[in-house]
Parts: sequence; structure tokens; C-alpha cells
Amino acid sequence: MRGPCSAQRGRTAGGEWLWFSALIAVVICKTGDGVELTGLYGRITSPNFPKPYPNDQTITWTITTPIGHRIKIYFTYFNLELSYRCEYDYLKLNSKGTEVAHLCGKESTDTEKAPGDTVFYSLDNKMTVTFRSDYSNEKEFNGFELFYTAEDINECESDTEICDHFCHNYIGGHYCSCRPGFSLHSDKKICTAQ
Repeated sequence: MRGPCSAQRGRTAGGEWLWFSALIAVVICKTGDGVELTGLYGRITSPNFPKPYPNDQTITWTITTPIGHRIKIYFTYFNLELSYRCEYDYLKLNSKGTEVAHLCGKESTDTEKAPGDTVFYSLDNKMTVTFRSDYSNEKEFNGFELFYTAEDINECESDTEICDHFCHNYIGGHYCSCRPGFSLHSDKKICTAQ
């Protein structure tokens, strides 16, 4: 694939090539803000993984799945430099303008969080993953490996009532229906008596 998109790789701000391994065909596009990933599932690693990651890196991956889905992220390996409140090296997960996680170290402490077996979810169909390493590390750290998958959002289980009578979930969306003697309004949500 030519142009800003690649089937398997993207560049960091410093110009180094990063290789990504995807479990299905994933489109990866380099933009001014980072690397764009689309697809139902895939893998992201720190630069040079499983070897130690370099200093002075900032990389952002933006994962986008189809509307009606959310993104599930889990880690199979995590070891970043530990610092107070993860100020030096860290990995951040953001969705809908909200910080979902701010991670560093290998194990959680009172003021720092490592992922462990925790699973993280986006708040909609997009999630940004930002990795940062500072200008110097006294020791070497191997970084991280994470996997992401798209999961259907069950809109019928939301806190807000989205259908008057019955809500039916399907992959990527939902629809409403009415009890006998009622018909569905043109807004496809409200039931009116016939």
C-alpha cells in the first residue's frame, strides 16, 4: 500500500520504523498525530519489543473500531520505568477525552498503577494509546505488549432508556419494537397507541 498508510508498519516522530503484528488485516496510517489502527483486533508493542525500548520516545496509536463497538485492551507483558505518579516513562489509555489508565512500573504501588491482569475498555469505538519514555533510563526496561479486540456494545443495557417498550441488541447496533396495540413512532424509539 502506498501513501501514508501501510499494512504492517508505521513511523515514530523520530523517523524509526516500528513493526506491528496484527492477527487480521489491519490498516495502519501514519498521520501528523501518530499511527491510526483500524480493524477488529490487533497487537501493539513498545519500540524494539521484546528488547529494551529506547529513550526519548513519544508514540500515539489511535484505535478505531466500527460504530456500535467498544475496544477491550489487555496486556501480556508490561515493564516500564517506575516513577512517582508515572511521570517519566508511562503508557496512557484515553477514550472520549477521558483518561482510562495511566500506567508504569511492573507492579502497582500506592501512587503508581501497572496493568497486571486488569482489562481496560474504551468509552466508545475509539481509544488512544500513548507511550512515552524520558530522555534517560539508568536501567533497561523491555516495555509492553498489548492486544486489543472490538466488542459489541449492548445498547439495551445502557443506563438511559433508549426504547419505550422493547430493545433488541444486534452486533453493531440495536432496534426498538412495541407491545401489541402500539406502533413505533418515526423516531424508531417511542411507541404510540394505535
